[in-house]
Amino acid sequence: MRVVGTSNPGLVRGNNEDAYAIRRDLGLLLVADGMGGHAAGEEASRLAVRTIVRSLENWRGQPEEGVKEALEAANRGILAKAAAAPALAGMGTTCTLVLVFPEYLVTGQIGDSMAFLIDSDFRPLTGDHSVSGQLLAAGKITREEAAQHPQRHVLTRALGIDTCPEIEVGRHRWQPGQKLLLCTDGLTEVVLPQEMHKAATGSGGLRTRVSALLGLALERGAPDNVTIILAQL
Repeated sequence: MRVVGTSNPGLVRGNNEDAYAIRRDLGLLLVADGMGGHAAGEEASRLAVRTIVRSLENWRGQPEEGVKEALEAANRGILAKAAAAPALAGMGTTCTLVLVFPEYLVTGQIGDSMAFLIDSDFRPLTGDHSVSGQLLAAGKITREEAAQHPQRHVLTRALGIDTCPEIEVGRHRWQPGQKLLLCTDGLTEVVLPQEMHKAATGSGGLRTRVSALLGLALERGAPDNVTIILAQL
């Protein structure tokens, strides 16, 4: 697996509350988008990434169970940190991760960051746990309505919000030559799926394509932090 990642604060935010990890030895790709204010959002996303990586380093059982336990451990860590430090009260984070195995992928998801499997198609591997994302998945609004929905930034699930988070875990087949894209909503909020597909499958190496994806977000004003991981399977 070849992989490139980047994280950018965008053009409006003064800080970057996103975090990510690439661990080729574990086959792990991970993005997190923190929330709760300057210090709190940054702390939540970085704590989640550290905890998840450490948990998966030590896991020896079924990968789906390992992913669920890793995200639950991150949730416990965030809740404990917020309880111990009043300045961090209310902090939380999204989390999207993919574990790459020889014949399949295991995904873990909570929040509205996303993972996509790319070839001639552009297929989401994870759900969107925002109000607008859930309405779209239920067929109650169109994609165009979802993009303008007043609650499109309101999460229905996140780490650090509940003692028993509802974590989405999935297993997916993959084929050599396909690509994986993980990103925070700083990309998906301003760049259309067909535009992401074109940039991710365009000319040049992975680093050039990641730069093209980031460039699209920056061209649209990048109102949020933008984190991107692109992998060639």
